[in-house]
Amino acid sequence: MFKKLLFVFLFLCQIAVAQDTKIVSGVVHDGQGYELPGATIIIKGTLRGTTTNLDGEYKIEGVNSTDTLVFSYLGLQSQEIIIGNQTTINVVLKDDVNDLNEVVVIGYGTSKSKDLTSPIVTIHSDEITSMNTSSAMDAIQGKVAGVTVITNGAPGAGPSVRIRGIGSIQNSNPLYVVDGMFLNDINFLSPNDIESMSILKDASAAAIYGVRAANGVVLITTKSGGRNQKMHLTYDGYYGVQSVTQRLKMSNSEQYANFMKASGDPDLYGYVEAAISRYGGSNGIPSVSTDWYDELIRSSAPIQNHSLGLTGGNEKSSYAFSLGYFGQDGIMNATGDYKRINFRTKIDYDVTEKIKLGFNLLMSNINRLTDDNDAWFQAFINTPMYPVYDYSQSDEESYPIKFANPHNLGYNTYYTNPVSKAYYRGDNKSKVTRLMPSIYIEISPFNKADVVFRSAMNMEYKYGADRYYIPEYKVGNSIQEINSLSKRTNWNYNYVWDNTATWNNNWDSHSLKSMVGFSMREENYRWLKGTAQGVQNKDYINSGDASTTRAYDGGTRFRGMSAFARFSYDYDHKYLLAVTMRADGSSKYQEKWGFFPSVGTGWVLSEEGFFKGLKSSKVDYFKLRASWGMLGNDRVPANDGFASVTTGGLDQSGIFGGTNLIPGMINNTAFSILEWEVVYETNVGIDAKFLDYRLNFEADYYSRDTKNMVINTTLPMGNGYLLQNAGSVRNSGIELIINWSDEFESGFNYSIGANLTTIKNKVLDIAGQPYLQTGSQEFPQRSIVGHPLFSFYGWEVEGVYQNQTEIDADPIAVANGLKPGDLKFADLNDDGVLDDSDRTLLGDPNPDFTYGLNISLGYKGFNLAASFQGVSGATIFNRKRADINKHPANNMDANLADNVWTGEGSTNSYPSAEGMFNTWNNGRLSDFYLEDGSYFRIQNIRLSYDLPESFLNKIGIRSTQFFVNTDRPYTFFSSNGFTPEVPGGIDQTVYPLPSVFSFGAHITF
Repeated sequence: MFKKLLFVFLFLCQIAVAQDTKIVSGVVHDGQGYELPGATIIIKGTLRGTTTNLDGEYKIEGVNSTDTLVFSYLGLQSQEIIIGNQTTINVVLKDDVNDLNEVVVIGYGTSKSKDLTSPIVTIHSDEITSMNTSSAMDAIQGKVAGVTVITNGAPGAGPSVRIRGIGSIQNSNPLYVVDGMFLNDINFLSPNDIESMSILKDASAAAIYGVRAANGVVLITTKSGGRNQKMHLTYDGYYGVQSVTQRLKMSNSEQYANFMKASGDPDLYGYVEAAISRYGGSNGIPSVSTDWYDELIRSSAPIQNHSLGLTGGNEKSSYAFSLGYFGQDGIMNATGDYKRINFRTKIDYDVTEKIKLGFNLLMSNINRLTDDNDAWFQAFINTPMYPVYDYSQSDEESYPIKFANPHNLGYNTYYTNPVSKAYYRGDNKSKVTRLMPSIYIEISPFNKADVVFRSAMNMEYKYGADRYYIPEYKVGNSIQEINSLSKRTNWNYNYVWDNTATWNNNWDSHSLKSMVGFSMREENYRWLKGTAQGVQNKDYINSGDASTTRAYDGGTRFRGMSAFARFSYDYDHKYLLAVTMRADGSSKYQEKWGFFPSVGTGWVLSEEGFFKGLKSSKVDYFKLRASWGMLGNDRVPANDGFASVTTGGLDQSGIFGGTNLIPGMINNTAFSILEWEVVYETNVGIDAKFLDYRLNFEADYYSRDTKNMVINTTLPMGNGYLLQNAGSVRNSGIELIINWSDEFESGFNYSIGANLTTIKNKVLDIAGQPYLQTGSQEFPQRSIVGHPLFSFYGWEVEGVYQNQTEIDADPIAVANGLKPGDLKFADLNDDGVLDDSDRTLLGDPNPDFTYGLNISLGYKGFNLAASFQGVSGATIFNRKRADINKHPANNMDANLADNVWTGEGSTNSYPSAEGMFNTWNNGRLSDFYLEDGSYFRIQNIRLSYDLPESFLNKIGIRSTQFFVNTDRPYTFFSSNGFTPEVPGGIDQTVYPLPSVFSFGAHITF
């Protein structure tokens, strides 16, 4: 009887449960009334759910009245609705006016912005493509606090990127992670293929990448298709022209001739007389006056980009394909250009409800003709007193083209016709083909618990081929008697195999997200080089003279293994804790393992009860953050050493039982075992939002110490230098970000944002040495404890001696036979003698602060956006000017020629023309050659128009935008060069940075 009653009871319960379950369906729209395909509907507390179809419709079975449905879509506010007795639920998802719920890509996962304890910055696709550049990193210049980008004007050249300053003498480049693959740069990647870019600036965020993350990490996510999304075809393209709008003005022949005459050196003025004799002239002024920069620079050079993308998906899969072309000609009037073809495919497929597979393939093919950059330097130093061509020359003087030459005027072979330099040394080809396949599998074994196992294999195959060919030619005494060919091929094969397990658990007011992982990686590099002379075919080494044919090869191989974990805890949306640990093993070093922990904390004060009153005062959100972590830099040598035997000399000889010196020898062997550098970083920050989320404010203080820095150390008894882990340097500063945005019922909207970063670089330790020296002997840079890396070291200029009375009153001037018009250097120790003890640090190439400003105005489809950026406090060494130290026949920029001292009171900053050729003035590094590297640039102005959706719906087009764009139209700066952006602060052979004027369109079908 009991069994029968139990059976009936269970049967009735089953009927009751079956009766309580139901089917719910509906349609999801956005705020403008358009259906949302691919919106996600999840039963809260489970992994069960569905997505909307192409028409925004959904249907979910087996739900209970007590269940809550969570509706979400990227960029829109999520909604939670209790089912109750409803069977049809239609939902409108509104725009997410605050970005607290924005999904941010972090290492091996994602997080909502409000849950972050680190200053991670995300840049989206529209911001990346707002500038027309070959590299995505150029596009973020001035947009991200803490990131310094130095652009390069050469076709296809990537920028120099520094995150929170220079932390290593060996390598300060960040790590790039593209869909899981570790890379050293992303210049091969089309900006149109990037969905988002997350920049991990501090150690707490980047420590999950361990030994590769010391210089910061840039995470790249490429574009994907959408589930239940109609197929969309998208075209992105533009065509533009580049031009050099701010040219360095050089001395013309009249200025140059007067300068040589004023030098008082008859040999220097002899060049002027030779020019007049050969090419004509009157009143001591040559008739030929060539502006070599004008001859080298094209009036305009094209730049273009075209990209086609195809995206879509159904209930079980999504896909994305793209094909792109980018072409850029150099503004040097030579053969230089850059062409890149990109292809990409990305497919995700649900095998079952618990198993997902994905495949991704990136391919790029780059062909580049590289200009000879030295032509820019030759354009600066060459006299203007001879023409580009001289057809009166015989073949013995010039062939195959009748280029004029300075040697006919008596100049030595240090000088050569800049145009001929660009022409004969410009046949340099390079080709790079890169293939990056990746595949992953995700397994979610349980329905009720958010547990995911993921395994991903990411690979990179890279093949490069370079050709450097110099034909036979003669330009005066610059002769290539027999042609030469050099070819080099290189191969890279790298892989990263990541395996992770994540578990997200929520109970009561607690939320815990856990991730553990294991990774293996390998990097292989091989190269082969061949050279020959007298080749019959400039593409083949074996067509050359066999007696001159040479071959060389080499390569490296590294392997690594890592284990890592991250735990993120959230209590009641108030208290946040994130802990990460990575253990890295490497075959590169004798010390095989390194350990890199980090911890981050956050306190959301705006969720506290005592803060409610402030909320009514328009403080919407306020969070305090603090973090600490360790990072590694394995892009330093594995070891360093040498063995040498020195014989002869008094210091290697001895006397044994007599009076004669017997030659001896010194056996000097030095070896050091190196390991990775280690960064220790502390970060404290604030995130705040005010006035209904219209005003956003972020502030961070960071202190970043690089220890175990690999530096040159002096061996005992002056027996040379050896690399050792013996240095330490600190970068510290603040980062400020403020953004305001608003929209009116009329349809007008606007936004304005600004960021500022201060950077203080300070050397902490150099193994007890007085300094580390780089640069040349006469123009040194020194790194000294308590001061910035790579500081310029020399003499301070107090002014210019104005008259003989001033000379006679100064014992330094008398002792050195100086004249009025010579520079007056500071006697820092007041001993009446100018010597090495009067040298000091004069400045450094590291900026004191960087800043950016972004403005956007929109009205009914029209949008006008402008961005500005700048640098302050950097110092530039004008190495071009300083070259007159050894080569007094050099030309000079017009600024110098116009401002030299010509008599008492004319200037107190520039020496006389005669003084410019006096080694007292030009034979030393002084602040006369140092210039302010500060600048303010109009970075980008873009006017766009989106056609109305009502019109587009009639013609079957989803969206259309047309735009006109100008990049870098003007830069305000005071240094004497084409651009104040010079790597390392030394201006010598910098490729001019062009402005770009373009028009284009974005169309989605």
